[in-house]
Amino acid sequence: MELDYQQGMEPYGARTCTARRNRGGDQLHLCPKASIDEIIRQSRAAVAWLYRNAQRYNVDPDRIYVAGHSAGGHQVGMIALTDWQADYGLPPDLVKGDVPVSGLFDLTPFRYSWLQPKLQLDHDTIFRQSPLFHVPTDTSRFPLVITVGGDEPPDFQRQSTAFADAWRAAGAQVRQLDQHNCNHFTAVAGFEDPESRLVQAVLELMDG
Repeated sequence: MELDYQQGMEPYGARTCTARRNRGGDQLHLCPKASIDEIIRQSRAAVAWLYRNAQRYNVDPDRIYVAGHSAGGHQVGMIALTDWQADYGLPPDLVKGDVPVSGLFDLTPFRYSWLQPKLQLDHDTIFRQSPLFHVPTDTSRFPLVITVGGDEPPDFQRQSTAFADAWRAAGAQVRQLDQHNCNHFTAVAGFEDPESRLVQAVLELMDG
């Protein structure tokens, strides 16, 4: 596996990196090539790999934050639920905070969408892989920035609000960032701009 770097937060000393496989290999598999269960397994394994190889890339293993957009926001939500100690033999607080952008936290509607032939969702998978249904009872030490574009479809906004409310009710430090005039495809663009509201919110998250 190798890391690609993006420069939006570089002026602040924070590296934004994307894990990928070595040259000649595929990136993260997608449906229907892989099931959602397998995609989440790969995502968690990538974070564990980053922790174990952090020094090789001059990354501080004690300051790992995870962000993702759309389906990546769903993966971020599932990563937040990982039992790192039991599943990987790593510190339970490996991930210090999450930033889901336009995330999908309740997969139920997608069983009835045009994506169903690729997703192949059944009731058990929907329950197992919907982060909204598995929020821990004590999240007091886990901060999140949950953001969505102001011009996105209502269900993306509904899901982000429901996820924020659930984590806040469990004691998490949650900041909701409404990105006005952003749609589903531009809500993530702020990561490219060091002065954007999104980058500033993430920096505040990291500063605690």
